Amino acid sequence: MQIALLAILLAAASFDAASQPLRDPANSGGSADPKPGQNEPPWTLEIYPILAWAPVFGASVSLPSIPVGGLPGISGGTGGTPAESGSTSTSFNGAALVGAAFYKGPWLAEFNALWAGMSASRTTPRTDISTQGIFGDAIVGYRVFGDVAVTAGVRRLGLKIGAQVGDLPKVHWKPGFWDPLVGLDWRARFGQSWTTELRLEGGGFGVGSDVDVSGSFRASWRFAHHFNMTFGYGALHYQNSHTVLGRSFKTKQTLNGPIFGFGIVL
Repeated sequence: MQIALLAILLAAASFDAASQPLRDPANSGGSADPKPGQNEPPWTLEIYPILAWAPVFGASVSLPSIPVGGLPGISGGTGGTPAESGSTSTSFNGAALVGAAFYKGPWLAEFNALWAGMSASRTTPRTDISTQGIFGDAIVGYRVFGDVAVTAGVRRLGLKIGAQVGDLPKVHWKPGFWDPLVGLDWRARFGQSWTTELRLEGGGFGVGSDVDVSGSFRASWRFAHHFNMTFGYGALHYQNSHTVLGRSFKTKQTLNGPIFGFGIVL
């Protein structure tokens, strides 16, 4: 499978390179390559149909006491159980993403969608936490100084959480949040083939989740005119609470790990 994918990429690169017209040094001031910034397109669209994240997952949870008969809408619990809390050790998990980014002058816009299935546990005290999540980001930014842009947007967190602490029965709840985000984006180009990007964002503010903080660093190698490969590292931390019948279910979850993918440049 890997050999076939590599062959497809090499063939695409060769075809794309062959389709580009040759530059005439005599018509370019004696240089076969344009100066940085010269003849750059007015806009760039990058689409990432293949984008993977391999994060390490760790979480903590606080479960309220459950009265006799349990709580409506919360599975688990036959009554009289005390409140407990616990945290898990980290475990390695996988997540699938798709993304697109648009750049025009000082403006940038980006969309990312992520599905992740994660679980982690520890034995003392006994804690088991599983999360299935759908995350979606929509970000716009404007370059205000050099390569630095101010960004704003929204993140959707749709979660399905299952947790068990100590002798409490396992409980499940499905919180969903729309988090406002603000942040900074630094993007720089090195030569004709390499681009790096550092992004920091924070949000939630109690409007959606309680806390929502993320950061990522990516380097992209444009190995052909319309194709690139990207790799880097990303982290996401969020805290949320969900109230049912006056009782609060709280969880803190952190994901961090390498990112890698294949992109199409238009």
